[in-house]
Amino acid sequence: MLQGSYSYPLVFASLFIATIASYTTLDLVGRISALGRSAYRVYWLIGGAVAMGLGIWSMHFVGMLSFSLPIPLGYDPTITFYSLLIACGVSYFALDLVTRGELSFARMTVSGVLMGLGIASMHYTGMAALRMQPEIDYAITILVASVLIAIVASIAALWLANALRTTQPGLLWLHRLGAATLMGLAITGMHYTGMAAARFPADSVCRAATGISTNWLALSVGGTTLSILAITVVLSVLDARLQLRTSVFVKRLQHQATHDGLTGLPNRVLLTERIDGAIARHHQSGTPFAIFFIDLDGFKTINDSFGHNIGDAVLKDLSQRLQSVMRKDDMLARFGGDEFIVLAEGVTDDAAAARIAEKLLSSFRSAFKLPGIEMGLSPSIGIAMFPRDGDNVDTLLSHADAAMYQVKTSGRNNYRFFAAEMNVATLRLVTIQQGLQTAMRENQLFLHYQPKFNCSDHTVQGAEALLRWQHPELGLISPAEFIPVAEKSGQIISVGHWVVEQVCRELNDWRAAGHALIPIAVNLSLVQLRAPNLVQDILAITARYGIPPEMLMLEITETAAMENADETRATVDKLKSVGFMLAIDDFGTGYSSLSHLQEFGVHQMKVDRAFIKTLTKEEGKSRSIVSAIISLAHALEMEVVAEGVETRAQLDVLQELRCDQTQGFLLARPMPKEEFIRLLQTAQQNGSRLEPA
Repeated sequence: MLQGSYSYPLVFASLFIATIASYTTLDLVGRISALGRSAYRVYWLIGGAVAMGLGIWSMHFVGMLSFSLPIPLGYDPTITFYSLLIACGVSYFALDLVTRGELSFARMTVSGVLMGLGIASMHYTGMAALRMQPEIDYAITILVASVLIAIVASIAALWLANALRTTQPGLLWLHRLGAATLMGLAITGMHYTGMAAARFPADSVCRAATGISTNWLALSVGGTTLSILAITVVLSVLDARLQLRTSVFVKRLQHQATHDGLTGLPNRVLLTERIDGAIARHHQSGTPFAIFFIDLDGFKTINDSFGHNIGDAVLKDLSQRLQSVMRKDDMLARFGGDEFIVLAEGVTDDAAAARIAEKLLSSFRSAFKLPGIEMGLSPSIGIAMFPRDGDNVDTLLSHADAAMYQVKTSGRNNYRFFAAEMNVATLRLVTIQQGLQTAMRENQLFLHYQPKFNCSDHTVQGAEALLRWQHPELGLISPAEFIPVAEKSGQIISVGHWVVEQVCRELNDWRAAGHALIPIAVNLSLVQLRAPNLVQDILAITARYGIPPEMLMLEITETAAMENADETRATVDKLKSVGFMLAIDDFGTGYSSLSHLQEFGVHQMKVDRAFIKTLTKEEGKSRSIVSAIISLAHALEMEVVAEGVETRAQLDVLQELRCDQTQGFLLARPMPKEEFIRLLQTAQQNGSRLEPA
């Protein structure tokens, strides 16, 4: 028998390659497992199988090169390539198996046996590449031992890879390095055990001998393999970092999409999902739940008076207070600006819901203390019970909202359960509030114009724009109904802008059609009057349509003007300074003083229709009051407009008292813009004079 020898540097090189290949394999297992069912998984499997297979094969090949006989040795390229393919195939099988989820002991054992047989097949195929003549004689006992070592090493490798694939970052690299060292020793041990089983007869000849330097071949194969393994690890690490950053970014986006940016509470999206989940759990276990709709009383005043920074601080403080009195499993969500929703599962009856509502109310009892400010705040809470008050998310929230509105209209700072009888009136109110934005967007709002006439000669002096709403379901809604809702919900600002823009648009159309412009009066509410950008916003709209500011007369009720006289005067001064006309509406119903009227310096004073209605009655004092108002207005250099003039007798008295203008059904009712244009044309044909009907 020929006696073989080993080059120990190449033996250690093969062990090093086996260890690096094992580390790369463990890293790939963690990377591919993290991909789940991603479309990129198959590409990583193929690339990983090539890298892992090349590493195992390279270890085997360098180990073969470390072995020498007293005769020249070489390796058949075709058979050697087949051994490489076997290594890659076994590697693909192993990677695919261990990254598919939890690996049971039975499946791991069977797979380890198959994988060990595959590695042994690769080894002995590589040995066959020597093409010895006569054939290599193997010691059966040692050969079987090498196959058993391959099987045990494969099972151990699968177990280690499965155990480490979900290990958290930190010392993971150290664990993988230790495991890779053990795997490298096992794989190398299998190889050299298999080599020990080989017996070479004394007359053996290697038919694949080429004369190529063994050291050069080992260096080329080992260097190439290590480079590929290194590149694979680097790509895996870089891709893992990219995926980690992407995952963090996606999670951040998901959190932003489902949570409120100010308070960090779940938002409407996540709330809807949780309520849907509670409904599904009820169908499985019969567990009821309650929805608490919390709306803050007068919160808009806080924003208007102290600024949004203070308002935001109050909301954050309140969210912490509410969470502190809630049960552990209850959910608090921010539903809107100053609206919060509590979802409480397992609430079996009204008594249990009432106890939760009392705790929610208790969180408001102490004042909200902010730097330099201490204020009280109260809630209105509506409660809807599932399944009694609705069987889906929208119905439950709508009914809880309706119950909350009942609290609002009956004193606030309380809670109330939803009841069917409150549905009609309250849901109409809710429908109006929720429909205002749609009404502006879909042109459900429109304007009528009521002319104002000279009291003496009945010439048209101007008109008042009156807002109307044709709702697709509720029909024609009176301004007396929807304007207070708009004011309470804060939507009056956008509604007011819509009115001003519509008036300017129609004035521009009339001018383009060749009609002379006349002043149009527009009503301003108290909320609009307090808006910080009122003057800039209205001025921007008139500039957009090229309408002179003096063509708009802005009417303010006496009550609104006196709410905060100093602030009103400042706003009035700004409006007058840019050219807008001002009028005090409903005069006689408020508590204005002479000094304030003088300071305001408005252009018109409109006498409330209540005085005009009783103007001609003998026993009444309305004539004296109206006479005094007219005298006062003229003394302050203001025009007087009498509202609600409906009879010729009222008109005669007003002419006698030297009233400047009249407005009422006697001369003209509110009318669409087309009819108003025809009235102006008729007035021009009659010398601008219209006779009472």
